Amino acid sequence: MKYRIPVYYNQFVCLGAECRDTCCKGWKIGIDEESYRAYGQVAGKFGHRLFREIDHKDRCFRLKGRACAFLNQEGFCDIYKELGRDGLCKGCRIYPRHMEDYGQLREVMLSLSCPEAARLILEDRSAGAWREQCLPKPGQEGQDLKKAVPDEGFLLDLQNLRQAMVCLVKKRTVNWGQRLAMVLALAHDFQVHLEKIQKLDYPGSEERRRRWVRWLSLRYLAQDAPARFRKRLEPYQHREVERMIRMGAWMRLMEKTEPVLAGWGQKQAKVCSSLYHKRGIGDYLELERRFRQETMGWGQEWENLALYFIHTYILGAVYDGAVYTAAKQVVFSCQVIREWCLFRYGAMGKITKEGLVAASYRYSRQVENSDANLDYLERQLEKNPLFGLPSMMVVLAQAGGPGEISEYGGKRT
Repeated sequence: MKYRIPVYYNQFVCLGAECRDTCCKGWKIGIDEESYRAYGQVAGKFGHRLFREIDHKDRCFRLKGRACAFLNQEGFCDIYKELGRDGLCKGCRIYPRHMEDYGQLREVMLSLSCPEAARLILEDRSAGAWREQCLPKPGQEGQDLKKAVPDEGFLLDLQNLRQAMVCLVKKRTVNWGQRLAMVLALAHDFQVHLEKIQKLDYPGSEERRRRWVRWLSLRYLAQDAPARFRKRLEPYQHREVERMIRMGAWMRLMEKTEPVLAGWGQKQAKVCSSLYHKRGIGDYLELERRFRQETMGWGQEWENLALYFIHTYILGAVYDGAVYTAAKQVVFSCQVIREWCLFRYGAMGKITKEGLVAASYRYSRQVENSDANLDYLERQLEKNPLFGLPSMMVVLAQAGGPGEISEYGGKRT
């Protein structure tokens, strides 16, 4: 089995009580079947406490306030203290490590929802490099056994497509907004062809799909591709008011997600009010201009953020074929995090890379740590007209993007 991990993976060390936003707060922690049975066998005073502090109906630890009942005043876990690491439930033992199995390929990453993991992800200087090993098939801890065996040919095509997206994101001679737009358009073009050959269902369709991936990748990575695509974006430029309205609508959709973060609804409403209701278009554009200047040195961090989402979502399409929706998730996630940073800059008059780390892990907690929110956003990205290709191009085409000045667009340069 091929085993793939990011090069920074082994640098992670849990900060424990020093963590600014511990994973022991903010949500109910589910207990796997094996751990639940083991907790029932613990004797003595601590065994009685385990019984009392577990919600046996929902199979999760009870909360005291917003914290797990076993988080002590020193910021440590009493289960770890009493039973050792092996006494932790599977979720606590693995987190923030995240595993995805694709047949004979297992990818193990760090989850962006952990503050320390988010810092490592954003500060990575390896340009998204992986380490690969071929090992005997590992145990099933962290595995989703409900997943079907993937089509190995389709998986290979998706890996090649993903690598093309990675190359597009890392193409620093192209401004940031256009890089994301090219990733989105590449996925769109692949999806259209994929659905076409699936309808035909004739012999040789797999080889036709493979040739299409190679041709698309070469076309989007060609030396003249940025100039060609820039012309494709021209109809979507100089539409700043529309961009602001559409971005505001994206953010209001986030307001409707299930609350995971404390005070979620009120905080998101404040963001929307501050950025899109209290400001006119002139104030909003001036804020964006100053924000881009303030974050001019953040190119690597924005790249790493996009690479994280590309690596997280694109291969998952091997199970449902929704490559384009996965690419929309990449773009949506990057843009929402950017707007949160823009809000913070507008409110505080400054923004640091620590602020980007905070916005990133909080977004991941609100979205990626909730199956309900992931499902909700997936439905919106797939069916809501807000996320049609022209609408998303309007959002991406107006400026160079975070950390950069546009290379085109008249007054916006």
